Order: sequence, then C-alpha cells, then structure tokens
Amino acid sequence: MLRIEKESEGTRTILRLIGRVRSDSLEELRRQIPESASAAVLDLTEVDLVDLPSIRFLRDCQNRKIELRNCAPYILEWIRREGMEAEESHESPKSRH
Repeated sequence: MLRIEKESEGTRTILRLIGRVRSDSLEELRRQIPESASAAVLDLTEVDLVDLPSIRFLRDCQNRKIELRNCAPYILEWIRREGMEAEESHESPKSRH
C-alpha cells in the first residue's frame, strides 16, 4: 500500500511516498503530480518496494524533469537499466520471422 503526503517548498510540491509503489497506485500518483512537472519532487525516502511498472513510471518522471529525491541506489540503477533497454529497443528494431 502506498501513502502520499503532500507538502510545499516554495513553488515546488513535494510528494512524500511511503510504503510500496506498485502499478495499482500509479494512477493516484499521476493525479497528485502538478501540471508543471518541473515544480514537483517525489521523495522516496520511505519507499520499501517497487515493481516494474513503477520503475518505468519513475523513469518517465525523470525524463519530465521531476526530481526523485532520496531514491535508493537499487531503484536508481533499475531506472537506469530500464532507460537503456528502452533506448535499445527504439534504436534497433528486432526482426520478426
């Protein structure tokens, strides 16, 4: 289960994520992110579990310039690897026989 606590830091909105970030919680998380993505921060200090859809969501957040704060190293590495795989699949289409 994911709990989201919202705070303000000047013009930025900080969403503190607590618990498990899983695919079933992503829609609510999307609704909580402000229109101006660069004004958003996701604080992952208290995240204890993520799944693959969540990793892809966090990668997309990074691409939109949403800051991922206090993100565990294993999550950052997983995001990096998913980004590399996504780039490779776009660059070299696999032939189908």
